[in-house]
Amino acid sequence: MKIQGRKCTLTVLKDNEFIPLPYSEETVRLTSKGYTLPSCIGRRNRLKCIETGKLIQGCFVTRLEYLCAKALFLLLLYNEQTFELYADRGFEKIIYKRVLIKGFELRGDNGDAFKLRFDLTGKDSYTESWPVVVPSLERERQRTYFFDGHSVTSDLKTLPLVYRFELTGGYGETSSYKIKLYFPLSDEHYPVKSKIEKLSLVLDLKDGVSLDLYDLEPEGEMVDINCADTVLCNQSFRITGPLVFNVRNQNEMLTIVL
Repeated sequence: MKIQGRKCTLTVLKDNEFIPLPYSEETVRLTSKGYTLPSCIGRRNRLKCIETGKLIQGCFVTRLEYLCAKALFLLLLYNEQTFELYADRGFEKIIYKRVLIKGFELRGDNGDAFKLRFDLTGKDSYTESWPVVVPSLERERQRTYFFDGHSVTSDLKTLPLVYRFELTGGYGETSSYKIKLYFPLSDEHYPVKSKIEKLSLVLDLKDGVSLDLYDLEPEGEMVDINCADTVLCNQSFRITGPLVFNVRNQNEMLTIVL
């Protein structure tokens, strides 16, 4: 990514492995957490804030490529474990320590690149400057994954077109996942009122990378519209089963179950 003509990088460090990201947006910051003391009644005193610690806030948005896709889904698998984030913004180089994932959104528009957003948080987080021994972290350019809306299958049946989807997840005391599908309204082809046992999204056919979602329950019902023209609509589903990230090619066989 370039900012004001200067190359900037964002790199995840997990288990002593650096993972450069092809990111497009980044708003990660270190903020203070604490509480305020009330001012005296009837007097114009400023509120006093007592700082009790530091907190990571913000997010980053990245495209999907072969190496980073595997690493990012492994971060989702081990979402309770902290990692480090190396940010080179050109005017500063900073390391965010003890970063945690609060949630994510994987979004795909037909014919466009997949976009994965990570919402970040952290307990007792802090920052450091880059050590002199750590050089600039360059990313090796790879092929970007694009969403094909004609390759989505529902219960082994290929859907005519899904022109957009939004897969979201949140982490706290429990994990929860939802997906919203955008498609032309059709009771014949789209399971808008019934439970989906398995929904498959192809992330990249050449590399054999896919995502399988199990036991999808619709939220609400669709409205029947008597219209001769194509009606674009959307439907949200709660994912009550596992999310399975698959890599199946000649060089690698990998399965990550969330």
